[in-house]
Amino acid sequence: MQSRSPGNCRGTDVSHWQGDIDWNLVKSDGISFAFIKATEGVDYQDPKFSQNIKGAKEAGILVGAYHFCTPSTIEDALNEAGHFINVVNANGGFDLLDLPPVIDIEKNQGLGKREISQIVSAWVQKVKVEAIVQPVIYSYSYFISEFLDEGLGSAPLWLAHYGDQLPPGCSGWKHWLFLQYTDRGRVSGISGNVDLNEYNGDTGRLVLLSRRRVV
Repeated sequence: MQSRSPGNCRGTDVSHWQGDIDWNLVKSDGISFAFIKATEGVDYQDPKFSQNIKGAKEAGILVGAYHFCTPSTIEDALNEAGHFINVVNANGGFDLLDLPPVIDIEKNQGLGKREISQIVSAWVQKVKVEAIVQPVIYSYSYFISEFLDEGLGSAPLWLAHYGDQLPPGCSGWKHWLFLQYTDRGRVSGISGNVDLNEYNGDTGRLVLLSRRRVV
């Protein structure tokens, strides 16, 4: 996979665990984008989602929403997708978001590669139809190699990898679109450690990505 680049724009991802965030300070610290936790499972909504979306947008930060998947069955995957869609729609809809929707898959719950891959595919396809945007898959290299098959490689990858040496490839992916490179970052306006990310390109390119729609 490609290395990090000084020209890539910087971002973060947050949930209620970060508490109240001063998004103007975050923006002034060089953060261009933020993925914000919206939902988990079939019925949980992050209590800071609405506040974070509003604050980040008002500060001029490009925003996206992510769903933490708790895989069990394809039926549940579709219900999780529906829950995510409902929460996003209740907070301005997908047109309000600047970045593609994300499924965070990092737990297998005792399931194998075939089952996990089917669950992720079902979620991605349902959200893609509603958002008219190709969703992004977030995971880390070991989980990808063990539990995601190559057929999912058509979806962009947000890779969590904290080591200096990036893996040569992960299942069906040879490149990452977003890279989460640490969970111990420090950003003005956010208390404590926070995840830091970079996009594979500059801010202008990221703005173009935000306008891309599937047909």
